[in-house]
Amino acid sequence: MNPDKEAALINKRIDASFKRLINTRYQINVVFNHYSNTFNFLMYVAHPKKRSRSIPLHTVETDDLVYLESLIKRIQAHTKLTITYTGFVSEKWPSDLRPIQRTAGVHEDKQYLK
Repeated sequence: MNPDKEAALINKRIDASFKRLINTRYQINVVFNHYSNTFNFLMYVAHPKKRSRSIPLHTVETDDLVYLESLIKRIQAHTKLTITYTGFVSEKWPSDLRPIQRTAGVHEDKQYLK
């Protein structure tokens, strides 16, 4: 596991999926899969006259939040797309202890897009 190589792979796939179409919303979704202890990176693409879709970008085979934070910093340095988080309800960033996912209630997962 090398964060530089994985971030380069994710950034390459982001660039391939980012078409810059007018009236289209693009954002990156990071999903914490608690069952397999992995992080899944997806690109959400929504156009008002087309069906929205999620494009799988990469799966990181660890549940280490320090590793995820370094990966996210490398991705944010490459792209200005919004990054949302799903499945991180009670998790905090290791560097500054801020909550990763913003939720309305304790057990509500309101991060899904409509």
